[in-house]
Amino acid sequence: MLGEQALDAGTGWPVASGWVRPLPRLGVVVVARTHWAGVAAAEDFTQQWLAGELNDSRLLGLILVDDAPRLLEWQRRAVKRLVRKAPLGAHIPWVESWRVQPPDFTKPPKRLQKITRQFHQSAEEEEA
Repeated sequence: MLGEQALDAGTGWPVASGWVRPLPRLGVVVVARTHWAGVAAAEDFTQQWLAGELNDSRLLGLILVDDAPRLLEWQRRAVKRLVRKAPLGAHIPWVESWRVQPPDFTKPPKRLQKITRQFHQSAEEEEA
């Protein structure tokens, strides 16, 4: 979604096994699902980041991706809370077609275009 210049560190940020950062203080976008494990991991991550414990990389933002067609009330509250904790927060709603086929990012929905543009602008501002 973020293009060829983006690298996937999997679940290993801030230090991924076998993964070498190409640049010091690399801009990082953290992605989590909205199920209980994803929300818990995002909560833990944002708390560590806010406490200044994750200084090896620059946090550009957090993206939360729905894990079901309709979020429960606690998930909606968690999404609102978590996206406010990051410098740039985004929420990607459920996309049914992604369950059965890979996403086509050559013509993404307008919401994804906006999110992608915001994160690219944030990365460019950080580099300048």
